[in-house]
Amino acid sequence: MELPIENPKVLVIDDEADIRHLLAMSLVQLNIDVDCAKDVAEAMMHLKNNTYNLCITDMKLPDGNGLSIVEHCHKEIPHMPIAVITAYGNSDISVKAMKLGAFDFLSKPIELVQLRQLLRNGFKYYSEKSQNKDQYPIDYLHGTGEAVSRLKTQLEKAKKTNAPVIVNGSKGTKKEELAKFIHSLSSRSDYKEVYLDCSTLEPEDAEKLLFSTDDKEANILLKAHNSSLIISNIHLLNKFSQKKLLQALENKTLILENEKDTLIDVRVIVCTEIPLEKYVASLHLREDLFFRLDVLQVFAPSIEQRSDDFEELIETYRARLTPDKSIDNKALRKLLSYKFPFNYRELEKVLIKANSSSLSETIELEDLEFNHTDFLQNAEPKQSKNGLSSRGDMSLDEYIESIEIQEIRAALDKTRWNRTEAAKLLGISFRTIRYKIKKLGID
Repeated sequence: MELPIENPKVLVIDDEADIRHLLAMSLVQLNIDVDCAKDVAEAMMHLKNNTYNLCITDMKLPDGNGLSIVEHCHKEIPHMPIAVITAYGNSDISVKAMKLGAFDFLSKPIELVQLRQLLRNGFKYYSEKSQNKDQYPIDYLHGTGEAVSRLKTQLEKAKKTNAPVIVNGSKGTKKEELAKFIHSLSSRSDYKEVYLDCSTLEPEDAEKLLFSTDDKEANILLKAHNSSLIISNIHLLNKFSQKKLLQALENKTLILENEKDTLIDVRVIVCTEIPLEKYVASLHLREDLFFRLDVLQVFAPSIEQRSDDFEELIETYRARLTPDKSIDNKALRKLLSYKFPFNYRELEKVLIKANSSSLSETIELEDLEFNHTDFLQNAEPKQSKNGLSSRGDMSLDEYIESIEIQEIRAALDKTRWNRTEAAKLLGISFRTIRYKIKKLGID
């Protein structure tokens, strides 16, 4: 196996001698120097006296647990990736570890293929830790305001791990571009990201793309192996697909019909305009899948949140879109006072049109055109694929409540008002459906 760094050194922490020996032998065969520790105390001694390119730790240790080691390394040795070993299918521990700063996880029994991929990703991250942080391919990442500075901090956290990421943002904040940038920062950037927008597909077609074996070359999860899968509108996946996706992420395995299970290593980046918690509340997104994805959240700020550096932002866009023209003061004041409901996409369109309209070397007030027709057509509420009506004049909370009532009643009718079976159908607990039936007055 070709390694991205020379003479790598790894620390293995596990209280079981057999596992320490197995991991050490596997690493030595790959020309990797290895130290082993049987407990937290011995691990801390090694970490104090040596420099490592990667650390792999079990969760259960005689004098503590792996989470304390993750916390210590994340704080004291932030440039060193650390991976945790978890019991098969134990997603709670792996999610908790990644929230604390773990780079990735391995499930027992440890597969050599997964170990090798972890090493590649971990060493690649270690070798690129000094990468220039000021190179931003997305215009709106330039700026010094509070909102964009907070976003850059979130991006730095996302860069240090292979954990799932939820990218939140209102219309026009270029969430998909931000997701691609997150992928480009990761140790998976040697592989092209894969994109799935569930709003463009019928639920059964999305299910086929994710799990079908008829055409393996078209299978999205197989295409995203070793890379990132960017998903928009994940709540439109049917509940069966959501469950299968959860299993694939937890076990790093794709279960194929009539074939041997296939090991996969996929990082999921979800883009959403509405917080995923709302879709959980409206029963469109399984709770367990949400909790598996909710490790890191990134928030793309709207233009309205950029008042402290909006003039700086306009100059960034002007330099790229209208490099030969300046903006006069009246036009600039208009841009600064306008709300831009469709955010950066609208700002781009306004400046491109102004550049075409201007007959001089200066963009003036009369060159600015704020025409929302195209944006409004795209944003207009439509009948969704699952038969839900548009929101109309209802508030978001009212709309979500109406959807909850509709979906719970449909599930109850389908199960002849067996609340246990209806809860299973909706992917929620019996306690949750009982609470919602009472709260929403469903009878």
